[in-house]
Amino acid sequence: MKKLITAVVSLGLMIGTASAGTDVGADIKAFQGYFKKQNPSVEFADYTIGVYALDAGSRDQFEEILDGIPPYEEAVEKGGEEFEKFGLGKCSALKDPAAARLAHPYYDDAAGTVVTLEGTIRRCYTEQTGKKMGTMKGKIARISSWISDQAAGEKINVKVESDGAKAAYERGKATFYAKRGQFNMSCADCHVYNAGKKARADILSPALGHTSHVPMYRAKWGGIGTLHRRYGGCYKNMRAKPLMAQSSEYRDMEFFHQAMSNGIEISADRYRK
Repeated sequence: MKKLITAVVSLGLMIGTASAGTDVGADIKAFQGYFKKQNPSVEFADYTIGVYALDAGSRDQFEEILDGIPPYEEAVEKGGEEFEKFGLGKCSALKDPAAARLAHPYYDDAAGTVVTLEGTIRRCYTEQTGKKMGTMKGKIARISSWISDQAAGEKINVKVESDGAKAAYERGKATFYAKRGQFNMSCADCHVYNAGKKARADILSPALGHTSHVPMYRAKWGGIGTLHRRYGGCYKNMRAKPLMAQSSEYRDMEFFHQAMSNGIEISADRYRK
């Protein structure tokens, strides 16, 4: 118990220290180190499978599903067909799908904003078709999943370099740790400090590795959804009003959230309960 308290306090020192300067490397070391201390038997690479790395029974079920025909396989294949159909490869940012997945999210200094992969897909889709695309499911999730699959096995490597990027990163970190809703809980309360514990019948997944398998297929959804769809669901679980997908707050949080998983491999195994 003493070790747990010490680890939580140590991780807490990482929060809200923007006035002392942004040190992304130190943040990542503290974040990943926390999980290593809490789960010493879990290999770092296994965090790409999320909660299944922490619970043997759930992992067996997960592997059985993957041994068959994963329920997301057809949708991802359709995403590849849609990528070609809508001419998304004509956009320079998506010309090399694998490189596109690795490059996002990033901070655009000229625009003064974080750019997500889904944001780039939506912009390219509008350029090529003259139409708008949704933000959380359907085409956007299928196409993003297919693009992400092209980079499977490569490691997440979010770069936070300019002053603008550091400011966006700090805003995203603040959102991740902010208490909200009637339950007055943050993302970290569930997915850092209580990861691996049960909330009703579900085991809370670790935030480390969360972004390695997005967009994700959730049995609860019966389909594929984006990371921002998942953010919205978490807000609802806390009885807080969700923000709009691709809002600046969610984009900044994704920037921070994904940076915390730097070094973890991108996975095509996107099934989650």
